[in-house]
Amino acid sequence: MAFIDDIGGKDCLKKVHTKLYDRLLSHPWLKDFFVGVERWVLEDQQTDFMFDLFGGDPKIYCGRMPMRGHQHLFIPEEVFMIRHQLLADSITQCGVSDAHKEHWLRYDLGMMRAIVKKSVDDCEGRYKTEKVLIVPKPD
Repeated sequence: MAFIDDIGGKDCLKKVHTKLYDRLLSHPWLKDFFVGVERWVLEDQQTDFMFDLFGGDPKIYCGRMPMRGHQHLFIPEEVFMIRHQLLADSITQCGVSDAHKEHWLRYDLGMMRAIVKKSVDDCEGRYKTEKVLIVPKPD
């Protein structure tokens, strides 16, 4: 049985991602990383990506992989770890078991290297005219 089945399938992912984006889009720093993107797009892409990653069938994600999808965003480790904690809180709130939560969070941490940048110089637009998005930490 695939991990996706163990946690309750796509319905579980949808619940967790709804809670996660409630938190992300109200966070004083992280919310500005999502300006101009419809919430349903964020939730659907995240859900489809994780569905595939967790062994869902049929494969349904057709977006960019994490590195290419985030290459235009200056995401320092602090931002990644805040998001990681918000994900952990969302998973807990949705009643996912501790063992499954731990497994899910290991997958999440596994994407850190592809997403986190040490410098703005590590970023580039996804296409020629796209600017790098830098979201300053609020005071």
